Amino acid sequence: MSARPAFALTAAPLVAVALVATAAAHGGPSKRDAGATTDAETTPDAGTSISKIPPDPPALSERKQWVFDLRYDRGDIYLVSVHSADMGAPHATPRVMGRFALELYEGPTLIERARFDFPMLGAPDMGDGGFRAPPRIEPKLRTRIGVFFPATAKGNRLELWDRARDLRWRLPWPPTEGPVAPDGGGAAR
Repeated sequence: MSARPAFALTAAPLVAVALVATAAAHGGPSKRDAGATTDAETTPDAGTSISKIPPDPPALSERKQWVFDLRYDRGDIYLVSVHSADMGAPHATPRVMGRFALELYEGPTLIERARFDFPMLGAPDMGDGGFRAPPRIEPKLRTRIGVFFPATAKGNRLELWDRARDLRWRLPWPPTEGPVAPDGGGAAR
């Protein structure tokens, strides 16, 4: 039988009583409790984001879609043509990631956003890596894409946004079907 000091048996219940009394005296959980609700979580705007970019609105679902034929030519973006497409049934705008976006506004309110990427245009090229660096494609890239966008009666301003460079160009809304004149082919800033 091992001999234990007498104070070890009586110290444990005294510590437990002291902890319970301390918690009761403070009236609840400790201020250091990581799981406790904070004052910031109970404020009305606790769930709002600090970003100035509005979130994607609910996707519009339209049978008729506009197809914006866009060209990327060595860093410049051109609207080549616009034509309509009847999809046979309503189609919702897909929510995907992309460097570029077509955004439709009605006043300051974002109505629709369609994100996309130009083919072969990846992440921006990094600085010169020397002789063994991979070839740089972006400076000389010429590519095209057709972007589907719902033909809605809503909205009064359409913008093309390059999110990487934070540049915006206004596009005609509602669009007129057909090719865009060569002199007006560049997206207007």
